Amino acid sequence: MLSEKVTEFVSRSMKIDLESVFDRFDKDDIRNYKNELESAVTLFAQAIFDQIESGIVIDMLSCGENPAEVVINQHSVELSDHISSEAAESVLDSLRHAFCSFAFGGLHQLFTRQENEVWYPKIILDEVLEPNDIDALPEIITLYRGTDLAELNSKRFGQSWTTSKDVAREFAFKHYASQSWFKEESRLILSASISREYVYFSNQSCEF
Repeated sequence: MLSEKVTEFVSRSMKIDLESVFDRFDKDDIRNYKNELESAVTLFAQAIFDQIESGIVIDMLSCGENPAEVVINQHSVELSDHISSEAAESVLDSLRHAFCSFAFGGLHQLFTRQENEVWYPKIILDEVLEPNDIDALPEIITLYRGTDLAELNSKRFGQSWTTSKDVAREFAFKHYASQSWFKEESRLILSASISREYVYFSNQSCEF
């Protein structure tokens, strides 16, 4: 069980939907390692707390690891040696990546560098993320999302959409084609129009 401090940090500062995390921990092939994974989350959060309290300023141009990343990566390696479940090890690695991203570049790095080829903690923005170029968008925006039929049926849509239909097509049919779960016949492109006032983040370069 996570402490109140860790729960608040993960859900409010990192914007991670803890329900998505705990649901994953309860899967049959992962449940046996639930306590170890929860302890890892606590340790990862504490590493970031210690880094913040130390007053260290992270050099965003540096290729080296910051103190929190060192602790997080080291613990992940040590814990993975005691995990015999491939699924649990994959969850641990996704958590490691998420916390290292936040330790390096805060919420901006975490949100924009999500790795969704496999399970990844669900990040839900509920406030504007800066820097952004929201003002460059038209008042009414047409958006696209490359996804799966299951998402359409569930009506639980992810937050990452694009203003480029070509980019959405790549996410629908190319980026994940090598994954075992990929089924081309269930892939599709969604389209929606929304008002600019409901946008929390925009970067109109690369993936638009």
